[in-house]
Order: sequence, then structure tokens, then C-alpha cells
Amino acid sequence: MRSALRAAVHGTVFACLMLFGAPASAQTQNWPTRPVTIVVPFPPGASTDFAARLIRDHMQERLGQPVVVENRPGANGTNGSASVVNAAPDGYTLLVTVNAPVTMNPHIQKNYPFDPIKSLTPVVRIADTVLTLAVNAKLPVTSVQELVDYARKNPDQKLSFGSAGVGSTHHIVGELLNVKTGIKMMHVPYRGGGPAIQDLVAGHIPVSFGTTPAVLPQAQAGTIRLIAVVEDQRSPDLPDVPTVAETVPGVTSNTWLGLLAPAGTPKPIVDKLNAVVKEAIAKPENVARLKQQGATAGGGTPEELAKAMKEEYAFWGKVISDIGLECQ
Repeated sequence: MRSALRAAVHGTVFACLMLFGAPASAQTQNWPTRPVTIVVPFPPGASTDFAARLIRDHMQERLGQPVVVENRPGANGTNGSASVVNAAPDGYTLLVTVNAPVTMNPHIQKNYPFDPIKSLTPVVRIADTVLTLAVNAKLPVTSVQELVDYARKNPDQKLSFGSAGVGSTHHIVGELLNVKTGIKMMHVPYRGGGPAIQDLVAGHIPVSFGTTPAVLPQAQAGTIRLIAVVEDQRSPDLPDVPTVAETVPGVTSNTWLGLLAPAGTPKPIVDKLNAVVKEAIAKPENVARLKQQGATAGGGTPEELAKAMKEEYAFWGKVISDIGLECQ
């Protein structure tokens, strides 16, 4: 009698689990059944916006649903990134960002609203881009050494540099340049790399860091002058442009663009997105578009991107502490 009762109870529990588990499984299997939103945590004109729009059309074609790119700038990518962290982990709200909001900002911004390692699921590395150092065309500077000399000889001018915001890669490498050379360029944060370069063109700031998609068109037009790249080695696409580190060792960075989802997003959805985006960035026309912007296609697995995030998070935490950047 007891074994019959136990069997009946177990059967009921199993039936309930199947009843409640089936809809979730079906939702994952049939995903997507409605539009997907890609949040870009910076204004239009920056590398993140370029990357999101680069993959959008192919995603729409392969997923069979509209893909909407939504710019949500603020706090150097923190606001838009937090909105994705707080979204349902169902694959319908995604994030395209550079690495700064998820590996650097938390070490600088006071009361950072989430733990990027625990709160986000890496999906795929979209591209690697190049951070550059540029000056307004009217500034009498053509190299990093000339910039350092000019800052030392003209301390009364209070030379300033623009960045994509507090805690951005732009900001950190600018402060590194200050520390390692003893100059005192004043940091001017913007709501993204695009607005910073716009003000550089207009002459409101004399110096700015910026990714290649934001900088190259203006440099080619002659309104600004590209004097260095902030990488370990010269860019194959910009072989005549030296690195900052050739003049000031230790001032380097690496900038990647990635697709991420809220933590807890089902693995089948993550894997599907990974495959679709890798198809998009492998298309010859997109490879060419990336190359025109001084960027190269990414790829890899979600696990590889997660590993890179963890390593960079630890690395930049130490660098930021060593140069004494205070929380804002």
C-alpha cells in the first residue's frame, strides 16, 4: 500500500515538473518569436553603434525576427549595460559593448550597480578595434613626444584630453600617460567616444582618445591628426602610425567589442547567437567594412570571451589601483 502511494506521489511530482518545465523548454527551442533588442550603451557614432548595426541585418535574416538597435548612453556605458543586466534572461534583450564597462568601470565608479562577471553572460567577441590618440589639426603637434613636450612647455594652457567617459579605456590610458610622463592633461569625460571626437573636430578640446571607427573618417578629412595607436604593436591597417608605447612604455590597451546577455540566459540561445554573429562577421562585405574602420573580425566561443573578461577585470583592477585613480 505504501509503495503504491509513494509511486503515485512520485508520478504526480514528475507530472508537475513536466508541466512547468515544458513551456520553458518550448520557449527556448522556438526562440525568437518576437523582436530582439540590442542595447548599445553609448551614443551613435561610436564603435559599439557601428558593431551592433554591422551584425543586425544578418541576425534579422537568420533569426526571422526584427532586431532593434537601441542607444542608451550614460555613465560611460554603465547605464545601458545595467539595463541589460536587469532584463529578463530570455534572449530578447542583448548588449553590444566595448570592454570598459565590464572590465574597467567597476574599479573606478563608486557604487557600481552590478558585478559584470556574475551578472552577464558572454556570447561572442564581435571585433577587435584600435584605440587611437588624436589631436585637433590646429595643435602644433605631430607625435607623442611633441605632445609631451608641448604640455611641459605650455603648462599655463591647461591642456585637456577627451574620453568616452569616467572609467573608459580612453580615460585610463590618458591618466597613464600623465603619470608616466609627469604632464598634467585635464580629463574631460563625454557620454561616448563619438561626442568626444566631435568636440575635438570643433576645437573645444585639443586632444582626445578614440576608437578607429570614430577617428578615421575625421583624420582622413584632415580635421584632426592621428598621432598614435594605444596598442602593444602597430596596427596592420595603420602601419605608419606608431604606438604610444614606442615613446612612453607601458601606455597600452586592447579594445574589443562583444555581444553579451543577462546572466541565466539559456545555453541553447547563447550558442545560437554565437553561431549567427560569427556568420555575420565572416561575410566578406562585413570583413571589408571592419577593415575600413581599422577593426578586425572577432569570433571564438562564449567560454573564451568569459575567460578574457575575468582576466582583464583582474588586470585593470591592479593598474587602476597602482596609478591612484579615485572613484567618482
